[in-house]
Amino acid sequence: MGFNAKRHLEKIQLVEEYVRQHKVDIAKHPWREHYHFQASVGWMNDPHGLIQFQGKFHLFYQHHPFSGKWGTMHWGHAISEDLIHWEHQPEALAPSEDYDGWEGGGIFTGSAIVHQDELVLFYTGCAQDRQVQCMASSSDGYSFAKSNHNPILADPPSGINPHDFRDPKVWRQGDCWYMVTGVTDGVSDLIEPSNCQRNGLGKVCLHRSRDLKNWEFINYLVESHGELGTMLECPNFFPLDGKWVLMYSPMGLHDRQVIYLTGDFDEKTGKFHWHTMGSVDWGFDYYAPQHFCDDRGRDLLMAWVGSWPFMPWCRGNYDTSDLGWYGSITLPRQIRLCPDGKLASEPVSEIERLRENEQYYLPCVIHESEAFPFIAGDGVHCEIIASFDLQETSAKRIVFRLRGSRNQETKLEFDLVRGEMIFDRTRSGNISALQRKCLLESASQSKLNIRIFLDSISIEIFTDGGRTTMTNNIFSSPESNQLSISAFGGSARLLGLRTYGLRSSMIE
Repeated sequence: MGFNAKRHLEKIQLVEEYVRQHKVDIAKHPWREHYHFQASVGWMNDPHGLIQFQGKFHLFYQHHPFSGKWGTMHWGHAISEDLIHWEHQPEALAPSEDYDGWEGGGIFTGSAIVHQDELVLFYTGCAQDRQVQCMASSSDGYSFAKSNHNPILADPPSGINPHDFRDPKVWRQGDCWYMVTGVTDGVSDLIEPSNCQRNGLGKVCLHRSRDLKNWEFINYLVESHGELGTMLECPNFFPLDGKWVLMYSPMGLHDRQVIYLTGDFDEKTGKFHWHTMGSVDWGFDYYAPQHFCDDRGRDLLMAWVGSWPFMPWCRGNYDTSDLGWYGSITLPRQIRLCPDGKLASEPVSEIERLRENEQYYLPCVIHESEAFPFIAGDGVHCEIIASFDLQETSAKRIVFRLRGSRNQETKLEFDLVRGEMIFDRTRSGNISALQRKCLLESASQSKLNIRIFLDSISIEIFTDGGRTTMTNNIFSSPESNQLSISAFGGSARLLGLRTYGLRSSMIE
């Protein structure tokens, strides 16, 4: 079909002009994040194409630059030398061809590889009648040309809905390249996510190629019978600590946004024999993580901090879309596989470069009905690290009051009787004012360790040695910055509390 380079450049220039006109005013809003990456303007969702190329980290992301709502998608682009300080770049890809949706849904999520000294991108083109897999490349990592062979994979296997065939994740194994995509059989969604019907059963396709241009279908890596979801979006498949991990964002599993499966890959048959299932993150606002490795050999994840309007907890327009922007990206997390097959994660150590104004609180007993106030930076952009001796704790519940004021507060509760962690944003300022619960493994152990990252509108929580995490948006006023810890039903032995302010990491 060819590639119209001039039209593609014109599309990118339109975006850049719009960004120049609006980014200054948007940057002034108090809800803009300080150290979580955000697009300068517009709606953003899935991070993808995460890779190191020519000494720099590259982050691409789903981007509708012309409003704060989902629309015809582009690929935004940013670069970093340390995974923390990101510099915005011009759009990498804009819909400009019939096959990649310049009159349809646009360019959807994909991945990146390095091949023959070029940075090669794989993406889904969402045209009017189907979704197809496409390729683009760059020698410098900044300007991309779409392949004249596009679409490199135009048809899903027989029986698969052509509108549900997307999100190619490509990797090399031996002498071949492999690609996984998320698909649905029968009738399903999707020109616009809010119209998603979520019927049928989800699968993950496995294709193989020797030249990146011609792909053969091998098998379905996994097939849902209802337990895995009705659409398996943004699949990632990778080896980790002697096993294989399949990670995806399911539709049709209620409040589970990101599933991981761990097990063994039969390369001969193309089947994944999984034995452990878990949730990567239990928060309201964590979706579409992508795995990549850096030159230090670390296995890393970054995900979208946001929710789709069709998700059951999105009750009303509680986000920032009416302000001309929406969405951010989590802190990069390093992941590992535990002996029982579960995943654990922690923020990369580079985040510590943003620390300032350290505060340390000595061990003490927090008595019932006596709140323990503390300081962490400005109370809005900060890191909190706390440890409790549960053998010396009689309290039934330990509760952190975050982003507090007279009219607002966010509560993070550790219920030691029920063995639950509860995130409560009913008074955070959200229209979607709900609680989210998950299991707390530490409730039956001797210590409870907690690490919390607060930014302008997001909270990332790590506990259970990184086996349990939660990511949530809140939309509190900047003046809501009080912090305290309380014990209920007894006293709590605080072993130690360290806090830091966190500086802004944005580079324009």
